[in-house]
Amino acid sequence: MRVFAFLLSVLTFGLADAAPVDTGLQSTEADRKAIQALLDNYTKAVSTKNQALFETLLLNKHIPFSHVRSAVKRAAEEGGTENYEQFRKGVFEGPPFTQRFEDVHITQDGVLADVTLKFFNTSADGTSWGWKTMQLLEIDGHWKIASEFFTTH
Repeated sequence: MRVFAFLLSVLTFGLADAAPVDTGLQSTEADRKAIQALLDNYTKAVSTKNQALFETLLLNKHIPFSHVRSAVKRAAEEGGTENYEQFRKGVFEGPPFTQRFEDVHITQDGVLADVTLKFFNTSADGTSWGWKTMQLLEIDGHWKIASEFFTTH
């Protein structure tokens, strides 16, 4: 029993002194600025109903892009999570609103980035909010949205 207690204490104190693991994630100031510019263009495009600008931010129109409830339903029924067309109609053909992002977190490793944030949509009817996660890919020196999933409240 003493041997077990001794080993447990060695392991416990040994782990406490362990150096943090280097995740090796690669990010540059230029990339962070470019990703922030993409996010700024995102809110500008939806707030001004500029569909052409918005679509320049997408890898293509067939990416996984959906409210999570729709994504779960579509995945179960149809085997996919492409739903950009419904988003496009709601944003660019629906009532006007202004969007802003808060609590933005960007994690990047080379040409792959993950962005999570809270968004707030303000219209004549009030303000709604949600959370979204986007995966970005750097293609030919330009960051593009490769997927987006979001909630609303």
